[in-house]
Amino acid sequence: MTIDPDAPLQRELRALGERGLRRAAAAARRMVATDTSSSTPGQGAIDPVPVVITAQEWEELSAGLVQRARLLDALHADLYGPRTVLAGGVAPVGALLEDPGYLRAAVSIPSRAPQRLFALSTTVTRTAEGTWSVLHDQVDVPGGAGLTLEIRRVLSRSAPALYRSTALRRLHPFYESMRSALTARSRTDGTAGRAVVLVDDQDTSTGFDHHRFANLLGRPAVSATDLTVRDGVLSLQGPHADPDAAAIDTVVRMVPSALVDPLDLGPTPLQGVTGLLEAARRGVVEVLNPVGAGVLESAALRALLPDLCRQLLHEDLRLRGVEESAAPLAELSLAPHRDTSRASADGAPGGSPSGPSDGSASGPLSDPTEDGHLVGRPVAVQLLVVATEDGFEVLPGGIARTTDEGPEATKDVWVLATTEDAATPGAVAPLDASTASAPAEQADVDRQAPPALPVPPQMLTRSVGSDLFWFGRYMERVDSASRLLRTIRDVANDLDPERGPEADAALGVLLRAVADVTGTGATMQEVDPRDREQVRRELGGAATDAHRPGSLAQSFRALERTARSLRDMVADEVWPVLTRMRGSLEELTDPVGVIEEQVLRDLVVGGLGLAGIVSDGMSRTTGRDLVQAGRRIERAMGLLALLRSCFDARRPRRVEGRVSEAAATILDAASAYRRTYDAPLQGELLLELALEDTTLPRSLAFQLDALREAVGRLPETTTESRARSLLTELSGRVAGWRARELLAVDEQSAGAGPTVLVAETTAAMGTLRELSEALEEEYFRVPESTSTWGFDDV
Repeated sequence: MTIDPDAPLQRELRALGERGLRRAAAAARRMVATDTSSSTPGQGAIDPVPVVITAQEWEELSAGLVQRARLLDALHADLYGPRTVLAGGVAPVGALLEDPGYLRAAVSIPSRAPQRLFALSTTVTRTAEGTWSVLHDQVDVPGGAGLTLEIRRVLSRSAPALYRSTALRRLHPFYESMRSALTARSRTDGTAGRAVVLVDDQDTSTGFDHHRFANLLGRPAVSATDLTVRDGVLSLQGPHADPDAAAIDTVVRMVPSALVDPLDLGPTPLQGVTGLLEAARRGVVEVLNPVGAGVLESAALRALLPDLCRQLLHEDLRLRGVEESAAPLAELSLAPHRDTSRASADGAPGGSPSGPSDGSASGPLSDPTEDGHLVGRPVAVQLLVVATEDGFEVLPGGIARTTDEGPEATKDVWVLATTEDAATPGAVAPLDASTASAPAEQADVDRQAPPALPVPPQMLTRSVGSDLFWFGRYMERVDSASRLLRTIRDVANDLDPERGPEADAALGVLLRAVADVTGTGATMQEVDPRDREQVRRELGGAATDAHRPGSLAQSFRALERTARSLRDMVADEVWPVLTRMRGSLEELTDPVGVIEEQVLRDLVVGGLGLAGIVSDGMSRTTGRDLVQAGRRIERAMGLLALLRSCFDARRPRRVEGRVSEAAATILDAASAYRRTYDAPLQGELLLELALEDTTLPRSLAFQLDALREAVGRLPETTTESRARSLLTELSGRVAGWRARELLAVDEQSAGAGPTVLVAETTAAMGTLRELSEALEEEYFRVPESTSTWGFDDV
């Protein structure tokens, strides 16, 4: 619609002006990139100017969408049931039978509810005559639930004045209804059944949307490898003492139908869940949307929907497809800005805005600032429809994307509230001053009635458990590499004025420590410490080369990738920290690989913030214990590798002093040393502190105590846990260590050979690796007795 020039929204647009709107757009884009830990959804910018739908328009549009959902639901029930439409002379029989989306293996699968479809998304456009037309439907894998909320959230924060100006319908009541509908649909024996959301973690284009959808449903996101069917029962593969407690009765499917079951539908890249369709046929599990829903997206079927609507529903179809001659309506939008050469320092582009592209349907619309920065651009609006206990319901909002030839922009969709909405608690964005500062979608939504049935406790899948464990390990690898590179860079700077064998020897020891702790390659050990330019290049590669094993950049990439797979498990505050750390790491990239000390300090600070958020922001569950176990194992291994490199041999006092100072800085132990010992820094005393002080957060004793606590809280899956036995063995070995004895030259070596510390730390690191493998074997890996086809090993 064209916004009323006297409307409050128009006045706020006028007050913001071009500079304010472009600043809001840039802020929204940054927030989305932060939240998704990736680029903006789709391509292009985020436009803070919303697509506004009046209450009357929404009533007509939502009625059409509900009717369309009822029609598609009836079509699915018929095509996979009695198939009367195939004999009615209306349906395109040949095209349907040849359609790869029509999966005959899914015929006669029962449904627990009157509606077979659980959700679908329909993309519509508004013509110049003001009528709505359908561009396409997404029925097999509907999308947009998570991104709709994300766009609303970031724009309500980047341009809060716009949201305070207008009474619009909230999104959260719809999501509560959606969650309640799923709970009611999965009831078994008077309790809420266990539901999961099946996603494809390899699909980065939809990963954020699908994980947020799972979070809104309050159900875990799982991959195909997390599920197994035995004796006709679908269950999670995880560290469960009672297999029956892991049984699943509802799968919300966010992967294409053809990829869900390799036994009935053929081998797939995702491997699928063998036997899932058979379990669905028996009624043991319900798959939502039902397998085979993709046939409803058939172009041949869509063309005949008006006739099929009369045949099945005995009604005229309200929403029809777009006619080729229909011109789309140009919605009020922020003009595409192509000239970024004169961007101002605060991020707001300067210069005169460009006009609409040649592909726009019309020129500028009711420009509040009269300088042409608001123009008319045609858009496609994606809307979500979900089956609730009372029928189908439409999400009162959505995602709009520009469709002209100009740069693509994503917009929020507003549905204006009615007086009846205003009388419903929590249904309308408040306009009074007491709530004006709150973002539109962050206000209190606790007024909904509590669910009638308790949701079963979430079960930890093997893949999620593995991701949590490695999330902790990668977090420590990034922290360790950042501290190591920062300190050695500082030491290299300090030693630059010195040119002598002692300075070169100390720097050589520390360079070998980088290779030993990070595993970043033998080239670091071969660096000539006298060539300070070569030293800088190697340190730069160890920081920024993402293709170099063990580098800071590679570890950070792994950390980000693992965090994305845990999106519904970690606190929202993790994403801003990761985004800032990524930005700091990108600043290190330089044609000659020079490391900036301040940037490395920022990465260390970011690592501390991330560790604090994870420690305090995660629920005290098995998942948090796995993160802690991963962190403690990785930190203990890094500490032992550092000590082995620094004290592998006895060196001249000044060399050992330089190395000890660097090790104390890396371990953040300099202050603790001064408080503990009234003596100059000595290698033996530092070693004693690093190994035995249970109050020092980076000491070995501290790591083993924390590791025992974390492993001790993990569920016992066997009567004899190898992981616990290895931890006991390691604790006993370390208890016998004495710093002075460890620094003695190994009696088996002749002359000035390695210290006893080398053999002892190497053996302890080997035990830690075995412990890590034992935890993976016990809690993460799929038993080898089950093949990918689901049969016992034969």
